[in-house]
Amino acid sequence: MLPFEQHEVPVNTSIKEVGQFLEAQAKIGEPITCSQVIIRFPDLPPLTAAWRSHPLCSIFGELDDEDHIKTRPFRTALVFAVETGKPGQEFFDTVSNLRSKTILKREQDAFWIAELSALRAYYQTPRAD
Repeated sequence: MLPFEQHEVPVNTSIKEVGQFLEAQAKIGEPITCSQVIIRFPDLPPLTAAWRSHPLCSIFGELDDEDHIKTRPFRTALVFAVETGKPGQEFFDTVSNLRSKTILKREQDAFWIAELSALRAYYQTPRAD
């Protein structure tokens, strides 16, 4: 029998499903933890220290790219780490890269609060899509 790490369980959760889930959460206006996202999509593996190899990492990357292209607030701003009470450093690095904007460590909390406010306003405003 192979050790747990070597078993690959197929992940059927799609980018679209996670995006729609985050949009619904944005309408409510409440941030959620990464663990709460995983509970919602039980085919996703548990979180480990190897975030870059977790399926959510690439799903969040795709969602961020989509939001950037459509000039929307980042849906992934809703997701925070229990340990820090804010998104992981990857979120701030991605935003910095896509928006060509430097976000210093001391600016992260203020930036996150502003992005959450923009996200709530965007998804709580009725639109004809």
